[in-house]
Amino acid sequence: MRSLLTLFVAAATVAAASPAAADVSSWLAVGGGYGLEHNAVASRTDRATALGFSLGVGSSPRNPVVVGGMLRTMTFFTLGTDLSLAARVASGGFARGQWGLAVDVGAAGRWWKQGDYGSYPLQGIVTLGAPWGLQLALGAHFWSIGGDPVARGGFAMFEVDLLRLTVMRHGATDRLWYNASPAGGE
Repeated sequence: MRSLLTLFVAAATVAAASPAAADVSSWLAVGGGYGLEHNAVASRTDRATALGFSLGVGSSPRNPVVVGGMLRTMTFFTLGTDLSLAARVASGGFARGQWGLAVDVGAAGRWWKQGDYGSYPLQGIVTLGAPWGLQLALGAHFWSIGGDPVARGGFAMFEVDLLRLTVMRHGATDRLWYNASPAGGE
């Protein structure tokens, strides 16, 4: 009898539930740029061209402030590749593919050059977003969760966010290229 009552309550709950209307912000960017990283063991700063990819998801793009998470890979040619996980806070305009700003803060895994550049640096990135998915990312590496040697470095990247260009795009750019079904709705 008890299991029958439990089944009835579960069925009534499912039948009475309203449809979900959740929407999320999404980011998928690729770009290139230039970086400087300090080799603490050799006491020199090395330069390298950089290639980056980032993927992330956040709260509704309708919100004035969007909170989410980012996974980023950054290859510094001649040095190595970082893999980072970060929290992101972005303006609603940025999330909707218009003018806006995003700030990422997290940690990177750096398993190259015997840790001479810091093994697990903290990473901060400020991204200025423009319409059509164009964005400029300025980042810094500092300290090291893994202990000495500490990381010191930075980079500048010009990126194109493919989702801010297409699915997430909503606003003034609709006059030139209409987005019939933007994330977050009309």
